[in-house]
Amino acid sequence: MNPETTTGAAPPTAEPRQETSKRPAASGSLYRVVWRWHFYAGVLVAPVLLVVAVTGALYVFRAEIEDYLHARLRFVAPGPHRLKAQALVDAARAAHPGQTPAGLELPADPRRSAAVRFGGPRREGGVTAYVDPYRGRVLGSAGDGVTDGPAAFFDAVLLIHRQLFIGTTGRVVVELTVGWTVVLLITGLYLWWPKRPAQTLGVWRPRWRAKPYTVLRDLHSVFGFYLLAPAFVIVVTGLFYSLVWGEAFYLATHGATGGAASKSVAPRAEKAAPEDAPEGPTLSLDRVEELARARYPDRNLSIALADKPGRGVEVRAGNDFNNSYGPYVSAQFEIDRVDGTVRSHKTLAEDDRYWWHGWVYPLHVGSVWGPATKVVWLLACLVLAALPVTGLWMWLVRRPSGRTGFPRRPERPLPLGLLASIVALGMLLPVVGASMILIVTGEYLVSLTRRAEGFS
Repeated sequence: MNPETTTGAAPPTAEPRQETSKRPAASGSLYRVVWRWHFYAGVLVAPVLLVVAVTGALYVFRAEIEDYLHARLRFVAPGPHRLKAQALVDAARAAHPGQTPAGLELPADPRRSAAVRFGGPRREGGVTAYVDPYRGRVLGSAGDGVTDGPAAFFDAVLLIHRQLFIGTTGRVVVELTVGWTVVLLITGLYLWWPKRPAQTLGVWRPRWRAKPYTVLRDLHSVFGFYLLAPAFVIVVTGLFYSLVWGEAFYLATHGATGGAASKSVAPRAEKAAPEDAPEGPTLSLDRVEELARARYPDRNLSIALADKPGRGVEVRAGNDFNNSYGPYVSAQFEIDRVDGTVRSHKTLAEDDRYWWHGWVYPLHVGSVWGPATKVVWLLACLVLAALPVTGLWMWLVRRPSGRTGFPRRPERPLPLGLLASIVALGMLLPVVGASMILIVTGEYLVSLTRRAEGFS
């Protein structure tokens, strides 16, 4: 975060930070090594981090924005009595004749409307009809990415955020950026750390009346520090959804948690789940809703309506994926169509692969303690977008004429402790480790070329 690390030259002589002059000036010093890797991290992540941070900032308030734009569809005035599930499906079907309902969503919040999905999941081309659960009136429909512009926009934002619109290659590039951002934040904290705790200017608050370069440098450093904690949480939790690191984490934890999860599901399966067809009269949709609501009275319910082989009706119970505060909780179970017993049951915490999702997702999007943390996370995303931009700008301004301005390679061997830390970080972040090898190899080849030119 210290902008001096991105200049590639000596720190500016005008209005220098006092603690900088007291740092070791030797080429093999820890400060110079950290400065060098901070610079490389900034150069590597700048363009992609800008894209990922901006799209992340746009996505933070997706739920609130969609609720505002679709308020007439999603919110109702509570009435004295709620209608049964079948009455809601019949009302939606009457508004969409010829279409087969695929699912029913019943919110726990009395102010929200029920939703009936037709033709498949909404993000796969389905249409969603919103129904007033008290009056049975269809409020309107959305879907297909045409009539629901906000959903299509945010889906595109999420696709850019995850893979830059270039598939698997984009996911690897994003993971490389996320990993190097971890390096950027750690080295930035070291470079910011003041030698004299009593110093405030340029450390705890910017020097607003200084030269433009100094003001920008202080903004880069000070705001980078103040929002370091949420930015670090955003970046680290993003690794769970990455391609290489995410798969490696799953393989590393599969034996420890996957087996335990599998064992915990079996005793909770209250009845075996044969694949035979229903025998005798089947339960009504209203009865299925009653059984599910009795089990989870305070959660949103999603009931599958499409016919499937066997005797089970699939039900999900959880809080809102994007509009919840605190951990994301979810349970998936099947209710027997004939006798109403629960045939199988599995919670998100028992999921073999995504058991961590309940807390990692709220920490990633900032929905931990409500709108207040979302605002902080939004500011952190904006700072993450600004840090590489300001760093590159300062490097270009301070770069010596006719030279790259890259930090010089240390002449002394790295201390064993620091070398071990770099190796450990490369192993912990394998994509970053691979890029480190490429950087070191490239520098070695450049040095060989220069030596050969010197002897020629």
